[in-house]
Amino acid sequence: MFDTISLYTIALFLHIVGALGLFVALGVEWASRLYLRRAATFEQAREWLSTVNAQRRLYPISWLAILIPGFYMAATAWRATEWIPTALGAVVLLVVLGAAITGRRMGTIGQSVAAESGPISSTLRQRLDDPLLWASLRIRTAIALGIVFLMTVKPDLLGSLLTIGVAVVLGLALSLPVLGRGREKVQAKQAGDSL
Repeated sequence: MFDTISLYTIALFLHIVGALGLFVALGVEWASRLYLRRAATFEQAREWLSTVNAQRRLYPISWLAILIPGFYMAATAWRATEWIPTALGAVVLLVVLGAAITGRRMGTIGQSVAAESGPISSTLRQRLDDPLLWASLRIRTAIALGIVFLMTVKPDLLGSLLTIGVAVVLGLALSLPVLGRGREKVQAKQAGDSL
């Protein structure tokens, strides 16, 4: 049995474990976002924000488990496969979206929650309901699924670009209702402020 185990199979195993870790981190992010939206007190929000620390550890570990074995497999077995540069570009896009949109906003929320107690303020409620947080999560999940499609199907360059393009468009389409509700809330608040 162990005669068939090679460096490639170990790398493939670690690569798959990394992908599973990425989806676990995304799942935890979905759950924490849902429960943060329902939090009524700063204490409840703080409790769910503790999962953000777990995500901060899980994401980099998952990326390392995906990328290091992935680079090894690309160099030794896959070589000049056309889908790999597209997948790497999608990984960069996924990380940038997470850091630029989600990371900054969650950092601000974490600072707001740290020192307060009692019922959640309207300012924090607006931050927790930020439609860009939901859009980022939906788009990143769609891109991650697109990357899994690339790893599974291994299409040519055009197929790879189309796959990630469809994933981004799907993520944006799934975000439109959330972004629309966010716009409606802003307009209602502005109308209320002008009265």
